[in-house]
Amino acid sequence: MSETAPDSADGNVASGTGDNSFVVVANRLPVDMIIESDGTKSWQESPGGLVSAVSPVLEKHQGCWVGWPGVTDEAPEPFRTERGVLLHPVELTQHDFEEFYEGFSNATLWPLYHNLIVTPEFNRSWWDAYRDVNLRFATEVASVAAPGATVWVQDYQLQLVPGILRQLRPDLTIGFFLHIPFPPPEIYRQLPWRNEMLRGLLDADLIGFHLESNVRNFVELCRGYDMEVSGEIKVREAGITITLPNGHSLGVGVFPISIDTSAIAATLAADTHHESHGELEQMHHNMGSPSTVFLGVDRLDYTKGILQRLLAFEELLDSGALDP
Repeated sequence: MSETAPDSADGNVASGTGDNSFVVVANRLPVDMIIESDGTKSWQESPGGLVSAVSPVLEKHQGCWVGWPGVTDEAPEPFRTERGVLLHPVELTQHDFEEFYEGFSNATLWPLYHNLIVTPEFNRSWWDAYRDVNLRFATEVASVAAPGATVWVQDYQLQLVPGILRQLRPDLTIGFFLHIPFPPPEIYRQLPWRNEMLRGLLDADLIGFHLESNVRNFVELCRGYDMEVSGEIKVREAGITITLPNGHSLGVGVFPISIDTSAIAATLAADTHHESHGELEQMHHNMGSPSTVFLGVDRLDYTKGILQRLLAFEELLDSGALDP
C-alpha cells in the first residue's frame, strides 16, 4: 500500500472526510510500515487480535478506523484498504510513545487493572501525555465522523476520549469497550487521576466489558460516587443503566468479543491454501513427525503466562504424562 492516499474519484478519501457514519478509534491502526532496500517506504495491512474482531464490522459498514500507525514522528495520508475501510492515522512523537504508551498506558494502567504483582507507577508527566494524546485522538475523530455517527472507542489507552468527544461532538453516539479486566473499586482508587478517568468513561452512551465480574466492579465503583444504578447484568445486552447527576444516562453490559469464525473456515477450505498445507506437512516432517505438537502464538508479556506454561510442560515431561 502506498504511503499516500491512492487516486480516487472520491476526493474525500485523501482528507479522511466523507460519509463516515461508523468510526472505530483504537490505539493502533492495522498497518505496518515497510522499508525497501532502496529506502522507499510503503504501508501494508497487519494482522492482530483486535483486527480480527473489529474488521468484519468495519467492512460491513464501510467504516473509518482512527489510530496510530505504529511508528513515531510520521504517518501515511488517510487511505482505504482493499475491502473499503478508511484508515485515518494519528501521528505520535517519540515522547508520546514513551510517556503515553509505554508509560501511563502500560506501566500505570495495565498492571493496575490486572491487579498483578507488578507495581503500577504513578507519574504526573505520563498522565499529562495520556491526557494530551487522548485529546488528539478525539479531535481527529471529531473531524472525520459524519453527523450523528456512531463512534466505537477501544480499550484502556483511550479512556478519556468519550468525555472529550461528548464536548466536541454532542451529536455522536459513543460506545466504549474495555479489552482488559476492570479492577475492584479498592484497586481502581489507587489511581491518582481516578475521577478524571471515570468522568471520561461515563460520557459514553454504552460501555462494554468482557466479563460479568468486570461489570460488577464498575457498577460498585459508580455506586460509590452516589450515581443512580438500575437494572441487572446481562450478556450481549446493556442490562445496567447508570444515570449521572447531570441527567446523562448510559448502558453497561457484558459483550464477550470474538472473531469471525465463518471467514476463517472459508479460508481454510479454499483451494489456494493447499500449498501452505504442504508446507505444514513438510515442517511436521522436519520436526521428526511427532504425534503431538503444541503451538502457541502469544505476545511476550507477563500476563500471558508463558513462563508458567513452559514450566507446566516441563513437569508433564518429567512426570512421563506425555510419553507415547
